[in-house]
Amino acid sequence: MVQLGVNESFADYLIEGVLGRGGMGTVYLAQHPRLPRRVALKLLNREVSADPELRRRFEQEANVVARLDHPGIVGIHDRGTHDGHLWIAMQYIHGSDAARLNPREVQIDRALRIVSETGAALDYAHSRGVLHRDIKPANILLSSPDTGRAERAVLTDFGIARLLDSNTQLTVSGTFNATLAYASPEQLSGESVDHRSDQYSLACTLFTLLAGRPPFAATNPGQVIAGHISKPVPRLSAGRPGAPPALDEVIVRAMAKRPDERFGSCREFTSAAWDSLHARPAAVPTRTAMPARTAPTSLNRNGPGRQTAPTPAPVAQPAPQQPVAQPAPRPGQAPASGRGIGISAGVLAFLLAGVAAFVVAYPRVHVIDLLIQVKDPDIAPYAATFVGAAGAALLLLGGAIRLFARRRSGRVLVVFGCAGYLASLVPVRFGYDSPHGTTGWTMAAGLLLMVLTLLLTLSPPTARWLRTAGSARR
Repeated sequence: MVQLGVNESFADYLIEGVLGRGGMGTVYLAQHPRLPRRVALKLLNREVSADPELRRRFEQEANVVARLDHPGIVGIHDRGTHDGHLWIAMQYIHGSDAARLNPREVQIDRALRIVSETGAALDYAHSRGVLHRDIKPANILLSSPDTGRAERAVLTDFGIARLLDSNTQLTVSGTFNATLAYASPEQLSGESVDHRSDQYSLACTLFTLLAGRPPFAATNPGQVIAGHISKPVPRLSAGRPGAPPALDEVIVRAMAKRPDERFGSCREFTSAAWDSLHARPAAVPTRTAMPARTAPTSLNRNGPGRQTAPTPAPVAQPAPQQPVAQPAPRPGQAPASGRGIGISAGVLAFLLAGVAAFVVAYPRVHVIDLLIQVKDPDIAPYAATFVGAAGAALLLLGGAIRLFARRRSGRVLVVFGCAGYLASLVPVRFGYDSPHGTTGWTMAAGLLLMVLTLLLTLSPPTARWLRTAGSARR
């Protein structure tokens, strides 16, 4: 690893101090050789520079960011190779990063402003076909307030970004680079990602800024991954005083496990967050860029070797303007598709219960009669299947009624009813208790409906339909 001291020269840049160190290299504060300004000079370690895969990733970082011209994205001045090291010169400004903020001192309005400015930069990058893929507080730089300028959020480190229209794989197969605490489920599952993956990570970042910890904080990486993939999003309002419950619903939607259940853009997400804070009905904004900001962008810290947190902006940040658009579903309001699937699950549960009752009653009537007439104990097990299946049918009917009432207990009753019905079929022998030959097709029909009912009852849209019903009741 290269170690440069103060007043040393590298690629004609005069080193003034260290801004930060990472696994790939070091970022220095340096003086531009020909212009009276400072830059953030990023150097890759020699062993990293010699790795063809990592070299491509570093070069891609410069190429990707050089294409982006937005006040919320750190700019690129120059790049090259010197003394066996790849280097890149980036914009620098006095400031810190969002990871250094104290959550107990960060006002909700300030956190929303930081995330809104970052979301505007992301929407711009997405419109140019660029994904960031590593959104986290440490990659959001905060410029120190200055005369006539308020604090601004600037997005940096597109080092693992990938062009949407590129087939170049930037990471070694099987290697995952994004920080686990902020990674989307599709990233962790190895699926293809799009702009909604960055939105998921941005929602995790907002949660962290206000709660002081990521949504699925754990020391075991496996637990963190399991949280993103399968666990419900924790409530921010439970651990953050003053956070409105409506903001919980916005974060839950932005962190939906399925990308198609999230907001259409980062602007839509941040606008809904502002609406929830100020008790306005949530609206889906049009996909236009946020008003341009004029302050220059920057890198990480205050000065050589020092780390100071930025002071709050002296002027209040107004909420983003609300364009006229179609309203998004309010918290507690079920999407139409989820409502339809929930009702379908209830209808099929009724049908399955009816089929189960027919399968139970018709073939076994003679078995019950025979048991009553001759009292043969060998027939008792078949009568027991009748009783068991009848109980299963009652559970299914009760579960269907609960589903219609949008109660979560309906799912439990349907599951137990299907299990009981399946268990009642185990001792049945074709031909013995079905002299009319009807058991086969009725059993097949019942099993088919049981599978469909289970799939619909346990599906994510049905769960969301029931969950939003509970939120509306609260």
